[in-house]
Amino acid sequence: MKTKVKLLTDAKAQITANIMSLKTGLVKYENVNFIRIKSRYYNIVILKDYMPIIGEIEGNVEIELEDNTIKFENIVGYYMHKYNEFNLFIKE
Repeated sequence: MKTKVKLLTDAKAQITANIMSLKTGLVKYENVNFIRIKSRYYNIVILKDYMPIIGEIEGNVEIELEDNTIKFENIVGYYMHKYNEFNLFIKE
């Protein structure tokens, strides 16, 4: 007898990431799987439906797309995540 198993990980990526800096202006990424933040004092991974959060970063941010990873290394900035929308403000 075969049993069908539904995986909990079959959900589609639905995070939108907005990256703002004086150098590049506003860059928007859609269909983000997750965001990894490695700051000087903590590490965090933001997934779909993650709780609202706001913070300061001194370190690296990785935005994981379905087929690509966008990396921002050695940055200083501020971020906010709310309603599956991630905003990163990079200080220059």
